[in-house]
Amino acid sequence: MRIDEEHQDVLQNIEFAVAHIYRRNPEMTDYPVLRTYEALVHAYSAEVTGRMPKPVELEGLEAELLRDVKRMCEWRLGRGDIEAPQDEAPECDPIDLPTLVLCLKRLVKSVNKWNKHGGRQGYLNFMTQFVK
Repeated sequence: MRIDEEHQDVLQNIEFAVAHIYRRNPEMTDYPVLRTYEALVHAYSAEVTGRMPKPVELEGLEAELLRDVKRMCEWRLGRGDIEAPQDEAPECDPIDLPTLVLCLKRLVKSVNKWNKHGGRQGYLNFMTQFVK
């Protein structure tokens, strides 16, 4: 089974964090999203292999994206909480690091595909149709 079929919920959770920021910043392009996903692929891949991740210095919107997407990733790993009204706090089974890395790599491919088809905001415009 493909990663996007088996872990669609994980992909949607991560994209939810991005969509939330995009809706507040409609001028945002796909580029900071791509940089965020790639930075997290490198960081979590390093963790899988026991290496130290390269430091990533992002500012402004990219730093906000990295913080929120990483928070969602950590929640899916079972290592953190997300902010939600108490009666709406979702529950899920944690995933492992290799699965998270595969999910993030799939999102990188998606950004590249939809950016190529739809331009500077192709991925964001496509993705936000499905993520509320």
